[in-house]
Parts: sequence; C-alpha cells; structure tokens
Amino acid sequence: MKRLNRALVALVAVAALIPMSVTPARAAALSPDQLTQAGWTCIHAVLFPTQVLCFAPGVGLPPLPGTPGFADRQPSYENLVFDFATGAFVGTQHALTPDVYEQGRPPCPQQPGGQYFYNPRNDLWICNRLG
Repeated sequence: MKRLNRALVALVAVAALIPMSVTPARAAALSPDQLTQAGWTCIHAVLFPTQVLCFAPGVGLPPLPGTPGFADRQPSYENLVFDFATGAFVGTQHALTPDVYEQGRPPCPQQPGGQYFYNPRNDLWICNRLG
C-alpha cells in the first residue's frame, strides 16, 4: 500500500510538471538533434523502428528490468515521437508502470482498440498519441 501511495503522489507530481515541458505545437518546430543538444535523451526506438523517442532532461529513459534504478523508476513517462527518416514530429507517447496502469486501465483512444499496450522490454503500458 505504501508503494501505491508513493506511486500516486509521484504521478500527480509528474502531471503537474507536464505544462512546463515542450508542447506538441512547439515540438513540431524542433528536431531530435536540437533536443539532444538541449540535454534531451533521444533514441532510435527498438519496438518502433520508424521512430525516434525523445525524453526530457532530468527524466531520461525509463530503466529496463534488471538495471539500476528500475525499482525506483517513475510511475509514468511522457516523451516526444519523431519520424526516424525525416525527423518530423509525429506525436507523443505516454507510458505507465503496471501498478499505476492496473489502478484504472485508462483508455487510449488514439490506439487501435482504444487501449494501452504492454511492452515487456521495459515493463510499461504504452499509449501512442500520434498523428
């Protein structure tokens, strides 16, 4: 129960910071190279090879299972998504840890079927908000 309360408090804290991050409208004028130069972490996505995922400074990539920091990772992650070939902004991606996702199983109307999907590589439930 303590872990759940910590996760919910952290989720609220993260949600409060979202307005300070790059908005989709501003992201459209940026490139992964520009974001990397500004301290963001951008990677060529393994699960989505046509995409580049960029994570804000201070947040970084979600740790993978079995790596340092995994047990204390954030309850949610929000990142920008760019087309790998062109560098064009295509949307955002929202990811939740399983314990947070199971609290309410939020809808993801942008995904086929309207649901988050599970990525076992990083143990996160993901909603792609593209297009």
